[in-house]
Amino acid sequence: MTALRALFVKELREYFATPIAFVLLAVFWALSGWFFSFGLFFVNVAQMVGSFHNMSLLLLLVMPLLTMRVFAEENKTGTMELLLSLPLAEWQIVLAKFGAAFVMLLVMLAGTATAVAPLVLYAQPDLGPILGGYLGITLLGAAFMGVGMFVSSLTSNQIVAALLTWGVLTLLWFADYASALDAVPGLRGLFLHLSFSVHYVDVIRGVINTGTVVYFLSVLAVSLALTALGLKGRRA
Repeated sequence: MTALRALFVKELREYFATPIAFVLLAVFWALSGWFFSFGLFFVNVAQMVGSFHNMSLLLLLVMPLLTMRVFAEENKTGTMELLLSLPLAEWQIVLAKFGAAFVMLLVMLAGTATAVAPLVLYAQPDLGPILGGYLGITLLGAAFMGVGMFVSSLTSNQIVAALLTWGVLTLLWFADYASALDAVPGLRGLFLHLSFSVHYVDVIRGVINTGTVVYFLSVLAVSLALTALGLKGRRA
C-alpha cells in the first residue's frame, strides 16, 4: 500500500508541476461560469439542466487533454520499464494513476458548485436533482477518463493520445445515430445503449437510474481492465 500511495501522490503532483492542469481548471471553470451566468441573467433560466449539459460537452473536450500524458509520457521518456518494476500489480498502477486524475475531475466539478449559491438565494431550487446531476456528471467524466487512459497507454505521443481519445469519445457520443440504419434491426438497441448522448440526457436532469450508472461504470471498468491487461502484456 505504501508503493501505491507513493505512486498516487507522485501522479497528483505531476499534474500541478506544469501549467496544463491550471489552464484546464481555469478554462473549465470560466466557460462553465459563463454559460451558467448567460442562462441566469440573459435567458432568465434559473436551473442547472443547461449547466450540466454544457459541463458534459466541456468534459468531452477537456478529458482527453487531462489523460493524454498518463501513460504516453511514460512511453516517451522510457520510464514505463521503471514503472513496471515497482512492487505493484498492473491494476494497482492503473488505479493509482486513475485516482490522481479522478481528484482533478473532482476539483474541476467542485469549482462549478459556486453556481448553486445564487440559485439557493434567489430561486429556491430542489437540491435533489442538482446533487443527482453532479453525481451523474462525475460518473460521465470518470467514464471519459477511463477511455482516455486506455488510449494513452497505446501511444508515446500525447497529442496523438488526445486526438484518438476525442475520436473514440465522439464516436461513442454519436453512436445512437447508427440506430437509424435498418440494415441490421437487431443492432439498433445496441447502438442506443452504447451512446453517451442517450445516457447523459438523464444525467443533466439529475435523474440517476440503474441503467445509466451501470453503463458509465461498465465503460470505466472495461477501459481500466484493458489498460491493465496491456501493462501485463508488456511485463511478460
